[in-house]
This record gives sequence, structure tokens and C-alpha cells, in this order.
Amino acid sequence: MTDTTAPSDTIERRRDVVICGGGLAGLLLARQIRRELPALSVTVLERQARPLPDGCHKVGESSVEVAAQYLARLGLTEYLGERQIPKLGLRFFPGGGELPLEQRTEIGPSAEPVVGSWQLDRGRFEDDLRGLIEQDGVELVEGARVREIRLGREGADHAVGYELEGGIHSLSARWVVDATGRAALLRRDLKLTRGTQHVASAGWFRIAGRFDINDLVPASATDWHQRPCAPQRWRSTNHFMGRGYWAWVIPLSTGMTSIGLVIQEEVHPFSTVSTLEGVRAFLERHEPQLARALAGSEALDFLCLGKYANMVSRCWSVDRWAIVGIAGAFVDPLYSPGSDFIAFANSFTTELMRRERAGQDITPKVTHFNVQYRTFVASTIELFRTAAPVYGHPQAMAAKVYWDNFTYWSFTCQYFQQSVWTLEPGRHEGFDEAGRRFARYSTGVHALLRAWAELAPPVHSRTMKPMPVFPSLLVDAHIAVGRTMPLDEGLAYVTERADQAREVVGELVLRALQELGPEPGRELLLRSRFAEWELPIPAERLALEELDARARRRRLSPVAVDVERNLGPLRRHPQAAQARELITQGSTA
Repeated sequence: MTDTTAPSDTIERRRDVVICGGGLAGLLLARQIRRELPALSVTVLERQARPLPDGCHKVGESSVEVAAQYLARLGLTEYLGERQIPKLGLRFFPGGGELPLEQRTEIGPSAEPVVGSWQLDRGRFEDDLRGLIEQDGVELVEGARVREIRLGREGADHAVGYELEGGIHSLSARWVVDATGRAALLRRDLKLTRGTQHVASAGWFRIAGRFDINDLVPASATDWHQRPCAPQRWRSTNHFMGRGYWAWVIPLSTGMTSIGLVIQEEVHPFSTVSTLEGVRAFLERHEPQLARALAGSEALDFLCLGKYANMVSRCWSVDRWAIVGIAGAFVDPLYSPGSDFIAFANSFTTELMRRERAGQDITPKVTHFNVQYRTFVASTIELFRTAAPVYGHPQAMAAKVYWDNFTYWSFTCQYFQQSVWTLEPGRHEGFDEAGRRFARYSTGVHALLRAWAELAPPVHSRTMKPMPVFPSLLVDAHIAVGRTMPLDEGLAYVTERADQAREVVGELVLRALQELGPEPGRELLLRSRFAEWELPIPAERLALEELDARARRRRLSPVAVDVERNLGPLRRHPQAAQARELITQGSTA
């Protein structure tokens, strides 16, 4: 808690940085500070003492590209290769119900990713990180329960009081960081919590041993078992999806498997995930194949998070305090963005410490970081807030994966990889403008995908949609995640990608419209509020749909070809031409 009274005994020692909480966010921040600002003294206060159990029951068992690049910067790549599981991307099976897995659309990678990421056993990782940060020169106080944080005023140091072995101790600190997870000491005490319209909940448990989804499909389904990377599907984060829900299967390096269920409460009640029995019963109804395969496996633990998403009004202050990890904001486990937000928050925090130590006025950067972080959180929440119908719809879900990957690799990853946050605010504007464009386009796409899923019957197929297809613009975007570019080149790159994203939006509109036909298509445009997008589809592009297949293919732009290669051949309604006229009419009324 924060307090304006003095801690209960005299200040014993002064530290440059005190981090309250030694979970993933706090441990990684401590390592980052010691590597980038080695002159600073750092203390981490953590309630739980070692040894942590393998398979420690925490949120966040998977990482994606931003987090992977961040961990690499912290010198952890070799460690991860030895102690964690290399991840074979994200793999989705929309459809649900009794439909056999091999008859559902499979969306996922068909090759090892060029830019890797990891499946993380949190207990093992955090246990190992504690030893690593001690080697870095961090003071780690285990068994310490933070009781009070007294924020200094007008440049004064902060004071942190904590309980250890029955006694009360205290530290003064130039910087104090709240990394206390869901306890969220500063966010709660300073009343910084803000709500969202994303209402979802999750329940999950772990089972012993590796759970290989290939075992759900009979050996006679040879095509399925012979797909690229088929023997390694177990290393993916595998998603079993239906309307308003998705279940995950994640392997852990200690030999266990994490099984989870996420529900959108506009479709399914919270009681669905509030108990282990409720989760198992839901899977029996909606994912019976998965449930039957899990029936003989004992649940080693269970945890539930209800209505988990929250926003935060600010995470940084000119008074030298910061909030990182889920002590600040939490979004959704789909796409595993939690460690990405740790990467951003920790990097923002370290940059402020660097500037403040150099005697710079950090006020402009504090303002910018708070705005930028809220923007990232808000735009990420929008990926999930309206997606309940999409999760059970193969066509719309494939389009969602394509779009979300395109925007994530083209902008979010580039923002991190090119260290854009270190720029002065004036040099930041070009990247900010590209980010605003991506966010604006995404608002329209997510509305379109929801309407598409609500209006078009789901089409299940025995096909795999490799995401991304090699070669393709999408692959190029993924590969570029691993490149460091000069500032001008990086800005030109994200601007070009924003231009391409604008064209992708038009291709998705055309695809959905021609699948639906004129009357449902009119409703599609109304529900997605297409007339407000100010994103016209050129007449010459519409004219290509009148050509025969070969001529059309030859004249399509690289972006249009890329969308079609990744999502598969266009399925046209018999009255697709009339549906296209809705665009040329300039009105959907």
C-alpha cells in the first residue's frame, strides 16, 4: 500500500531502485537495469522464497516475437534453448463440437519460424532468473512481504516497508517499481485502475506428461499426419475454438502440459470456468474429443481468473515510480501478449531511469510513455473484445489470424525492435502516425470479421491454411522482425506496411462481401459501418473480379495475391457481382 506516514522503523539503507515483486516482470526488469545501467543498485523484494515448484501456477506460459526479442537482448537465448521449449507458433482449430479434429480447418505454421519464441515453464524460468539476477549483482530479498510504500514528494526518496521473518524492515529508494502482479499495490492505492469492455474469464489446470494432439487423430488420416511439421504440432500453442470460447494446450519443459479454457461472457457464463468441474463439463459439451482424451489425466492444480482484463490510467510518474507487468494492465491470453507488455513496460522504465540519471527532464517522456502504453493496451484489447463469434468461424478466423499477424509483425514488433521508444518525442511522430493508421484500419477489420462470422455459415474443411505461406508478404513481415534498421529505413518500412495494410482491408471486405452475396452483404457493410471508414476500394480493383480466373490472377496486386494465397481460393456467391455493386453505390442504406 502507499502511505503518507513514515514506515514503522528508521530507514536502514538506500538503494537506487527497489522493485516490489519478484515475478517475471520484476526479475526481468532487475536484469535489464543491471545490464544497461550497471552503476545503479537494485533490490528486489519478493514474498515467495525458493525453491519455486516446476510448473508454477502462474499466468503466462507462452511468448511471441516481441518478448522473444526482449529476452534475447537480456542475454537469455542460450539459457532458453537449454531450459525451455522452442515454440512452433500459434495453431488454431476453429469449429468445435463433435467434428473430428482432422475435419476441421487447421490454421498454423508449416515450417519452423525464422524468428523464434518459447513455451515457458514459469516455475523453472523464475527460479532460474533469481539465480541469474543475483549473479548480475541484484540484491534479492526472498520471503519479504511489502507492507507499505511511501512515495516521496518534491524530489525526496521513496520509502518501502516490508515484513521479513516476523520483523519490519525498510529501504529508501530513488526509484520504486510496483511489480506485485495482481496485488497491484500502486495501481489500487492510487486508484489508477480503468475498466474495459472486454469481459472474459479463464480457468486452467496442468496434467502430467506431454499431451500430443496428434493422438486425437487416427493413423488412417494419413494426409493430416503428413502435413508439414505434423510431428511437431505438440510444440505449438494449440487452440481448440468455438463460438465465444477457446481452449489451449501448451507444453511445459518440465514434462507437464497446461490445459486452459477462455470464455467470452457475452456468450458463456463465468461459472463455466470458475471450477475445475465446470471447465471439464464445458469441454465435454463443446470439445468432446479433447475432453475424452483428458478424462484419464489427473488435474495437478487449478486456477481461475474472472473478468481479467483491465486498463491502467498511467504507469510512470515524474516522481520516479513505475508500474510493470500485470500490476498495471492485463489484456487476454490469446496470442500470448503478456510478456510483450512486460518488454515494453520494463524498457520504458529503464529508459526513464537512464534519462533521469543523466540529469534530463523526464516529463515529456513520462507523458509520452503513458500515452503510448495505454494505446498499445487499448488496441490489443480490441483484437479480442468483439471476437466471440469469430472463434467458431473458420473463414473469419483465418482472416483474423492473417490480419493480426500482419499488423503485429509490421508495426508492434518493429516499434520494439527498432527501439523507437528511445527517440525524442519530435522524432517519434512518423512512427506514431503509422501506428494510428494501423489502429484505425484494425477497428474496421474487427467489426467486419464479427459481422462476417454472424452472417455467413461456417465452412468446415479438411484443409490446412499455412500461416504464413512461404514465400509471401506475411513471411517477409515475420522475417523483418529480426532486423535492426537505421531510423529512416525503419520509418519507411512501417509506412510502407501501413499502405499495404490499407489494401489488405479492402481485400478482406471484397472477400467477405462476395462470399455473402447482396442482401447479407448489405447487412455486413451496415454492421461494420463501412461507409464511415473513408477507405474506398478502387474501381479498377473491382473490375478485376469480372475477368476469368487466369487473367484476374495475372493482374492482381502483390497484396491481393498474398491475401488469397494465405486464406485460400475465393468462394463466390452466385450473386457476387450484385454484392460488389454495394461498394460502387457509395451507400449501404
